[in-house]
Amino acid sequence: MQDLRIAMVQMNSRVAEHERNLATIARFTEQAAAQDVDIVCFPELCVCGYNAGDPSTLKPEPLKGDSLRRLEVISCDHEITVLAGFLERDVSGIVYNTQAICGPQGYVGHYRKTHVPDVEIGTFCHGDALPVFEHAKARYGIEICYDSHFPEVSTILAGKGAEVIFLPHASPAENREEKRTRWMRYIPARAYDNNVFVAICNPVGDNGTGRVSTGVTFVCDPSGVVIDELESGTEEGMIVTDLLTSSMAGSRKEATMFFRHFRRPEMYRRWESE
Repeated sequence: MQDLRIAMVQMNSRVAEHERNLATIARFTEQAAAQDVDIVCFPELCVCGYNAGDPSTLKPEPLKGDSLRRLEVISCDHEITVLAGFLERDVSGIVYNTQAICGPQGYVGHYRKTHVPDVEIGTFCHGDALPVFEHAKARYGIEICYDSHFPEVSTILAGKGAEVIFLPHASPAENREEKRTRWMRYIPARAYDNNVFVAICNPVGDNGTGRVSTGVTFVCDPSGVVIDELESGTEEGMIVTDLLTSSMAGSRKEATMFFRHFRRPEMYRRWESE
């Protein structure tokens, strides 16, 4: 890994207002590029807005449809990697909650949410892959919202070489303090247990259907320490954070604290089959 500058965006996404949301993505991407950011991450379903449970208001589109083409243009114009979420209808007809990745050369890849809770299962299906993506400066993985409740996901991504894990969320309800308190119970642990950087972002404001999100956007270093954070739970914003290789090296310099080195997966598999 080389030193990497990331931006985590806390934006207001309105349901079914793709043009408005894409304009917001373009605006923040331009601001990030002006600050020499390498990767900018936007919240879950930021392109179409989050309204699980009411599929009548959501408009799934092909993976390589209009929204992806717009994201490619935004990424190429600003020579930056963009992570943005939308509702994807696969050629099979199955709908997925997808985070697309576009870079300076266009489309890079995508991740489909792998853990779908009951409130969402009628809106989209779960994905089955945990890819790790390559940037010139670092390897990274993505977990979408509910995925972060399952420690195995972060462990697998880290084991596959991810040095940074992005956690785009679309988590309504709760006020900012309640949500932050809850997330602090486990998000820093994903970083600490796996010696990786973890970065989380969440929408803010009313999504146009009465669902209100209160933000909570921060970055943890590989020791699980919050190194950057947005303070507002009512305003859009962006944090720009330098992820330093020295921080990762520091968290791994003591062998007994680099926990993944001592994992025993063969034993875990045996236990699961007993």
